[in-house]
Amino acid sequence: MKICIVTDMEGLAGVDHWDQCYAKADDAPEYLHGLAQLAADTNAAVAGCFDAGATEVVVWDGHGRNRQKAFMRVDLDPRASFRRLEPGAPLKFAGLDASVSGVVMVGQHAMAGTLHGFLDHTQSPHTICRFLINGAEHGEMSQCALHAGAFGVPLLHVSGDEALCTEARRLFPWCVTTATKRGTGWETCELYSAADVRAQIRRDVAQAIARANSAKVWRLPPPIEVTVEYAWSAWADQLAATPGVRRPHARTVSWRIDDPRFIYNWPCADWHPPR
Repeated sequence: MKICIVTDMEGLAGVDHWDQCYAKADDAPEYLHGLAQLAADTNAAVAGCFDAGATEVVVWDGHGRNRQKAFMRVDLDPRASFRRLEPGAPLKFAGLDASVSGVVMVGQHAMAGTLHGFLDHTQSPHTICRFLINGAEHGEMSQCALHAGAFGVPLLHVSGDEALCTEARRLFPWCVTTATKRGTGWETCELYSAADVRAQIRRDVAQAIARANSAKVWRLPPPIEVTVEYAWSAWADQLAATPGVRRPHARTVSWRIDDPRFIYNWPCADWHPPR
């Protein structure tokens, strides 16, 4: 049984400050603290996978600031293998295919615009106000679920703040959740005991895998409408010049994709959405 884990940092146990996720210097103490929390949460999830009978676990580093180098600096459980997110059209999660039994998300955050979501955002914290799929607001968790669904793979478990867990229960009620903290503002939160959270992640991941047969694969019939509302219109100007992109509002652009694997790809010179 093969399980895949995608990691982020904002929703980790032990992380309560922007600099722990985004410090500019690679050797900043705050950032090193964040990486240590990433390793601890991820290894708890890996342990849960193997507790449930996994024979292979693949880990992807989904936090952009890390430049996919985090697990070169902190120890990953040697039973798991690190694989890369490969740029392209579409973006490729190396190792993701129909043989995977489920996807687990570690350290995830709520979608942009979520009240009491700690560092809530979708892709770009200071740029994107809303991200919509077929007219409904979604975030990075939904993007992952949709991409995995293209291979027939369900989202089984997510860990993150209370707001993220609420989002998961609303959108993917079969998904098991583990809360790591409670957001009290965009940059403030109440952390839960990291040791307790990691023990719970291990148990919850194992439970999610044990009941994977009841999990659903999230699929949407094509074409799928993607809409992005930016904080200011200059960002929309750039995408609106691409053929096939519509401009319903000064700050908003919209396009269609025929393949859910393209949910991570923005219109560009190398790839044009269907009209």
